[in-house]
Amino acid sequence: MLPVLVNVSFADCTPFPALSTETHALALAYWARVGLRGAHCIETFLREWDANAALLKRISDDPATADAIEKRGAPLSSFRMHAPVAPRQVYCTIGNYRSQLLQAALDADDGPDGPGAAARRAALLDSIETRRREGAPYICLKGPACVAGPNDLLPVSRDLTTLDWEVEIGVVIGKSAVHVRAEDALACVAGYCVVNDITLRERIFRRDAPALGADWLQSKARPGWLPAGPWMVPAWHIADAQQLGLWLSLNGSSMQEGVASDMIFSIGEQIAYLSNFTRLEPGDLICTGTPAGLGTHHGRYLRPGDVLEAGIDGLGVQRVTCVEV
Repeated sequence: MLPVLVNVSFADCTPFPALSTETHALALAYWARVGLRGAHCIETFLREWDANAALLKRISDDPATADAIEKRGAPLSSFRMHAPVAPRQVYCTIGNYRSQLLQAALDADDGPDGPGAAARRAALLDSIETRRREGAPYICLKGPACVAGPNDLLPVSRDLTTLDWEVEIGVVIGKSAVHVRAEDALACVAGYCVVNDITLRERIFRRDAPALGADWLQSKARPGWLPAGPWMVPAWHIADAQQLGLWLSLNGSSMQEGVASDMIFSIGEQIAYLSNFTRLEPGDLICTGTPAGLGTHHGRYLRPGDVLEAGIDGLGVQRVTCVEV
């Protein structure tokens, strides 16, 4: 495995960024002498990505780096893994996989085998193509307080009866972006990571104020509701992020499986859209949508004792255990 960026700690020390192979990790501070900025803090390091990227690529490409990690680093199992990102802002793209929207449409009314299913399927596919031609991504905010580590415990109180999962490709911004074109947008990407956009379905539309629209604060923004990692893979190691496969399992049973090519709006299009309305800054995180297989479809939501595993090709696997509070 090529060196990837992790954020780790041991013995309750302050987390620090490191380069990791499959078995070992070595603090970025080891290479600080070559000019890396913010090598002691993942937030600062990512904020300085524009200055750090070329140096980090040179380090990663050096055959001596893997040897240094193995000989001077420590076993990965000896560290606690933290989120490999510390975003100033988190953006979440809603309804961006054809498979997920189609599954929801077929599950509605008389179900996927009912007499109305074919008409719903045709209408949904037509609406997607119309949206592709005339529409834009639908993106909400999910505060940085939600970000958690890839193996952290997820508190689930008994009153949260519709807590759901959404495995997604997390896109980490590497340079300021304003009014960028979709075809140029990937140049603004520092790297990619696994994220799980935990969502409380029953609070998306509030019963006490149904006319006010979606409540993304109550439904998505609680602390710990965005496990991220286990690592961030720099963009130069990913040939085509739109070909990455995503999957999620619950207690060992497959729930979600998809491919990023199923996105309605590509990663570049999402970045371009956002950059027309806000300034994207280094370290910002974009959650780019989720494939079919949500708990809503399976009729099964998260409970204490559940174990969620979420993975993406080349980006690693996170393992989150639900605990009662």
